[in-house]
Amino acid sequence: MQREKWSSSMGFILASIGSAVGIGNIWRFPYIVGISGGGAFLIPYLIAIFLFGLPLMILEFALGRHFRASVVPTFSTIGKRFRFAGFFIVFIMVMIVSYYLVITGWVLAYSLFFILGDPISFSLFTDSYYPLLFFLISGGISFLVVRAGVRSGIEKLSKLLIPILLIILLMLLVFSLSLPGAARGVEFYLTPDFSRLSDPIIWTAAFGQAFFSLSVGVGIMLTYGSYMRDENIVKSASIITVSDLLIAIIGGLVIFPIVFSFDLDPAAGVQLAFVTLPPVFQEMGFGVILGAMFFLLLFFAALTSAVSMMEVPTATLIDFYGFERKKATSMVSVIIIFIGLLSALSYTPLRLQLFSVPVFDTMDFVFGTLGIIAAGLVLSIIAGWFFDLGIICKDIGCSLRMQRFLMLVIKFFIPVILFVNLVVRVIGFV
Repeated sequence: MQREKWSSSMGFILASIGSAVGIGNIWRFPYIVGISGGGAFLIPYLIAIFLFGLPLMILEFALGRHFRASVVPTFSTIGKRFRFAGFFIVFIMVMIVSYYLVITGWVLAYSLFFILGDPISFSLFTDSYYPLLFFLISGGISFLVVRAGVRSGIEKLSKLLIPILLIILLMLLVFSLSLPGAARGVEFYLTPDFSRLSDPIIWTAAFGQAFFSLSVGVGIMLTYGSYMRDENIVKSASIITVSDLLIAIIGGLVIFPIVFSFDLDPAAGVQLAFVTLPPVFQEMGFGVILGAMFFLLLFFAALTSAVSMMEVPTATLIDFYGFERKKATSMVSVIIIFIGLLSALSYTPLRLQLFSVPVFDTMDFVFGTLGIIAAGLVLSIIAGWFFDLGIICKDIGCSLRMQRFLMLVIKFFIPVILFVNLVVRVIGFV
């Protein structure tokens, strides 16, 4: 079976940006900045993005293109004993996308509510079965995109949505910066309190957000790299990383002026998007339009990321087991929807819980926080210690100095940082 490839370098870059730019940039990033004290967070975040996230993205692209395969067959080629490590990463990805589609459904629902001019509170929303309905719709859309293939599905979606996403984001930026009190929000956001840099929690949060935001360490970029042609990997990875970073920063410049203009709590956390902001939009002039734009922005970002996550297990069935794409996508989608039902129903009248915590929240912590770090740790150790990185450097044409830097970062720094992050998260939970 001939392997699919991106139709162009631009298509590949836009698809990768679509994967990297998700809810993590526009929703999660601002509230992580807020609870971390504002501008102080940006310093460790920039370090994490460029010194650790970018090298890992380069590694994943290079591995994918070198082996022309997704995670499991790539790991199997490195060493048969690593096959199960590949399946572990795919398992983590399946579990994450199962509840990520729940959030995708939420933002789709809210965008439609605002478009129809009838937004409702989050409590009323979760007292209905709308969350379940829109979870199924989001899962169905993702299924159709992945089923259509790399070029006709993933690439075409990214070429359509990423430019629209950028236009909406810039329009919201102009509006936010024009609000009274916007300067206080920008000052909070961009002025670092250097005393906060001694707090290890800020550093672990920054590295966790960097890996979450760039979609590295979980096999997505490795899978996307396997569809590459002869693109310059370092240049492409740099463009994707900078684009992801800029969108995250602009996202903060949209959120914080609104927060300070309406005297909201910048550390409001996850409830900011669904509980705090909708009533604020309703108070504004043209607030229904602004709310619709904001939630459409979140939906487009979420959808392109969800599609990339679903591609990882789909590519595994195609590459490792020889399934046709339509059959592989159908099987993966059924499994994801079945697992995701538990998370979707935890924010409906059923209130499904595990140990007195909504199933959705448990999934987010176990897989979206701990699992994603563990997957990155596994990938960096196997690629760094059991594969000749010199082959990768030869493929991407890097200098001896860059080869030494990549080896140092991938073999030592990234595993140590991820292990420390994992330990801190576990201790913080206990």
